[in-house]
Amino acid sequence: MRTAGVTRVGNAHVVGRTMLQTANTTKSAELLNKQMRLLFPTPMFTGMLPDLSLCDRIEAFLRMLQKSGVGSFSTPRQSATYMTPDDLHTRPEMKELVDIVLLEAGKIFDTLGVARDSHYINSMWGNITHPNLFQNAHVHPNSLLSGLVYIKTPEKCGGTSFASHRRFTKNFEPNYTNRNELNSDMFVVRPEKGRMLFWPSDIPHSVERGDADESEDRITLPFNIMIKAKIVKFTANLDLR
Repeated sequence: MRTAGVTRVGNAHVVGRTMLQTANTTKSAELLNKQMRLLFPTPMFTGMLPDLSLCDRIEAFLRMLQKSGVGSFSTPRQSATYMTPDDLHTRPEMKELVDIVLLEAGKIFDTLGVARDSHYINSMWGNITHPNLFQNAHVHPNSLLSGLVYIKTPEKCGGTSFASHRRFTKNFEPNYTNRNELNSDMFVVRPEKGRMLFWPSDIPHSVERGDADESEDRITLPFNIMIKAKIVKFTANLDLR
């Protein structure tokens, strides 16, 4: 399903498209060796946990924290929401997941060419919410890379929507014959148990309102990642070590 300016992504990756390979219906000469260059692309990285039972163990740990009263709880007028403390990456129960996050984050930083001494998780927390709860668009400050793991995903629970910065700066937009990753202003990722996402922390994102069985919880584990580095730039030096 697509709506204006939105591409919805199911359980598969969004694949890159071969550009300028449409059929030539005229007799006009055509360029040779055509290429498409992506200017200032915004990457999202995703993959599946190798052992989905890890989600079950994490859920049990989060519910133990919830039962013990540690963390924050919604007020009675709001939809049921529980948030753990944001230091889960320091807990021994989370080490298996933390190791995966740090390994994959390192590969992402290498792919992006980020110079650093090291990188680390500076916050990780759990959300146990009503499966249809809507969350407004927001970003994750004071980090370079953000991500989440879907721990429990009831059928038809709300997807995670990502918005392009260009959405707020356009002064003209034509109609499109189809929506894809080249012309959409928003992407919605459908939750899938065990799927991990990484994205630049300044990308606005939100949670769509779902239509799931209200007896089940939607559980996610967001996190933020920062680097240790000495950044040397004229008039913009910064020591993050």
